Amino acid sequence: MEKKGKIILIGIIILVIIIGLIIGVVINKKEDPQEQVGTVDKEEEKQEEEEIEEKYTVKLEDGSKLNVSEEFNTTKRYKDLEISNIQYTEKNGITVLLADVKNIGTSKHEIEIVKIAILGENGETITELNPIIGEIEVGETIKINANVSADVVNAKDLRIEEAEEK
Repeated sequence: MEKKGKIILIGIIILVIIIGLIIGVVINKKEDPQEQVGTVDKEEEKQEEEEIEEKYTVKLEDGSKLNVSEEFNTTKRYKDLEISNIQYTEKNGITVLLADVKNIGTSKHEIEIVKIAILGENGETITELNPIIGEIEVGETIKINANVSADVVNAKDLRIEEAEEK
């Protein structure tokens, strides 16, 4: 019995040592400051990358993004039309362009499809929108609304031109 008792005692000691090692590893992982710093650094890098990528937008409280590029949001001219009060936003992967269009010419503007090129940092076309501008009497202002099923709100400028006929 003495030999059997020693074997049981050694087994219990080994079991206690293994459990102690497991607990030590778990506690050490939770308290490892280098790992926590590494996680913070990775989160900061990711946030910095997003800020760089989103140079022309701000995030609003509701999670949507608003284009704040000065060039993008200046009043534009197309033929005898003045496009102003431009709002370019994104929410849930849908980017929407809203603007006022005023006929500053001397004759009625007929219904027309236009091409709005959304331009990036170096003047490259990010996407194109083709809103319809309705009839506008002299001096009258209407609204246009165009959207894209993509997050393309981070743009530097836009260009309005006649749509190509297909």
